[in-house]
Amino acid sequence: MNDLESDHFTEEEVDFDITELLENINIDAQQLAQEKNIQYILDWYEGQLSHSRFRGYPIYLSRILSIVVQNAVKFTPENGEIHVWMNEKCLDDSTSLLEFRCKDNGIGMSKDFIQHAFDLFAQEDSSSRSTYQGTGLGLPIAKKLVEYMHGNIQLESEKGVGTTVLIQIPFKLGKSIENKNNRHQQISLEGLCVLVAEDNDLNMEIVEYMLERNGIRVVCAKDGQEVIDLFEKSEENKFDFILMDIMMPKINGLDATRKIRALKRLDAKTIPIIAMSANAFVEDMLNSKIAGMNMHLAKPLDETKLINALKQCKKDEA
Repeated sequence: MNDLESDHFTEEEVDFDITELLENINIDAQQLAQEKNIQYILDWYEGQLSHSRFRGYPIYLSRILSIVVQNAVKFTPENGEIHVWMNEKCLDDSTSLLEFRCKDNGIGMSKDFIQHAFDLFAQEDSSSRSTYQGTGLGLPIAKKLVEYMHGNIQLESEKGVGTTVLIQIPFKLGKSIENKNNRHQQISLEGLCVLVAEDNDLNMEIVEYMLERNGIRVVCAKDGQEVIDLFEKSEENKFDFILMDIMMPKINGLDATRKIRALKRLDAKTIPIIAMSANAFVEDMLNSKIAGMNMHLAKPLDETKLINALKQCKKDEA
């Protein structure tokens, strides 16, 4: 927050796919909601968008939306409902206004408190911090990031009824990617060997099935130490990829990746390592990137996304 207050913004504008960004956020939010027996309802569909590629700050947008949906889950009681949806308004040939809404039937806020909701460390009563384990920094950070992107964020709330958050941010249109799936289909994975680190037997069985039906050989490791040992003892370039679970016994996926990258062999520096994690928050993606991973896949794994990720990594290597 100190960085944001001093206008210390470090990201650069890049092209991104809004549907992929939202999918990552919603998968994680649905899992959090399910743990509290909350219905997480998506009221938007890709067909409602005139465009999918935009140019801007996807990491900041992910952070904003994560804060909003996490708050909704946090402050909505068991058996509650959360509705999220988005809309695109084309402003001109090169710019669109994206609107994001998140509505819950949680504890809500009083009219007096709404005007202070974006203040640092603001919480409506003294019991909120202990009951909901919050710091009161989420909304101020979201507001600062929204304003940096020349957008606005509004709250509508009623005590005991619920809260609706409306976010509007203009984005430049990004460069379209034609037939991305067709390009990937031209890349063959037949005969490649993947080292998979996964401590859950069922998850491992599912990943093996997805890979083997695409002609890929699989070597399994059940914890972080085993994946390090298998890679270190293997011949150079035996493995084409590593699929790395994050939460594992002995050594977690992040530390295992760091140890592999530090090995004194050429393929340790170049082999694509793809994270597999139930956590898809922007912080988790950044941590995997910092540890030396190439990509981040959210669990439960989708076969099409898994195979496309492998093909993308192979294409990037070429």
